[in-house]
Amino acid sequence: MKSILSRFTVIMFFVFLGSNLFSQIYSPKDVINIYDPFTITFGELVLNTNDDEFKEHNFLVVVTITIGPEKIIKFFYKDDLMVNNVKNYGDNYWAINFTAKKNNVILIPALFNVPNNGSAINIKLEGYSNISAGDETMMNQMSTGYVYTSSTMFGAMELAYKYLASSPEINKPNSSLLTSAEVLQRNVSTRPEIFYMGSPTDVTYGVPEDPKKSVGTNILIQGLRKIEGKVGNRTPDTWGLTFTKLTDVKIVQNESYYSKIKGIFSDIVNLQKIDENKREGLIARCNEVINEDLVMGRKTGVYLNNQVIRQLTFLMNFVKAGIRAKSDTASTTSEFMKSEEREALNYFEVSLKENDFNLEDQYVYDDFVNSSVNRGAIQKEIDIIRRYYQIK
Repeated sequence: MKSILSRFTVIMFFVFLGSNLFSQIYSPKDVINIYDPFTITFGELVLNTNDDEFKEHNFLVVVTITIGPEKIIKFFYKDDLMVNNVKNYGDNYWAINFTAKKNNVILIPALFNVPNNGSAINIKLEGYSNISAGDETMMNQMSTGYVYTSSTMFGAMELAYKYLASSPEINKPNSSLLTSAEVLQRNVSTRPEIFYMGSPTDVTYGVPEDPKKSVGTNILIQGLRKIEGKVGNRTPDTWGLTFTKLTDVKIVQNESYYSKIKGIFSDIVNLQKIDENKREGLIARCNEVINEDLVMGRKTGVYLNNQVIRQLTFLMNFVKAGIRAKSDTASTTSEFMKSEEREALNYFEVSLKENDFNLEDQYVYDDFVNSSVNRGAIQKEIDIIRRYYQIK
């Protein structure tokens, strides 16, 4: 019996060890989830080539990013890359250390806004030297200050660029020349006189919905990632990419529904008492926002996601609870609180207590939870609602 138990313990130890070797738990603050826009910054690259005259030739690095059915193509030309040093390996191949010195940042919108995104991003990296004259002509048509993408992807990228681009190195989106970019990407690798610079390398990262439940070996997290590719006995090609997590709060705050919600909140929470005859009208204002403004697809061209809807619906239901409490002539009631309003009350009690900017409250954080004025107003409403419904 002891022998069986010992074997079982050993087996379970290796199963547990194996699961930990091939998975990792990440900090939610570093995980890039489907609601987070992010940037990819290209830094140091070490690429191997058989082209001993690469300095005299024109060369090209191609980055292809695929998100679901959507594609983004980015080019680096010779002038975008600074050669730091070159190592010669027996006159068989040369390892070139580059630094991407300009036009080296790609801004990716929140994956939630990319249809059929698959909660994943694939990045393919290629390099070629001794580009043909025809390909050089096509290169001259396309700037490395742009990324080329489909018309479906363009809207989300343009919106992200408008509100979130903070550096001149961030590439602008362009959808009119995607076909030309695809032709160059496809044709350059088929030329008989071409030399590879680095072996084509691709990597796929999972982009989760809930950062608190992210467990895996290739979850997208912010920070420097060195992607390696190796062919034969060569030294590995190394592509240095830095991922930086952003937030789309600025985009949400510029939507008309957000201004409308701020106005309703300000109008109602600052009232000490509410005329009973105005109760239903004020509650209807909140319900209109919930049922019209915060419904995905109800209005075209509106920037929304599930977390925006969830958090701002909580805010409107919380305001509704305050309306009921402040419009009753009696100071308390024996009625049960409506379930959605009780849930909203609990949500704001937790948010005020934790006071932490994260996915759970990021859309109500700046103007409500972290605002000294509105934070005080929310706490006052909580006290009124609790007293009215006699919640201990």
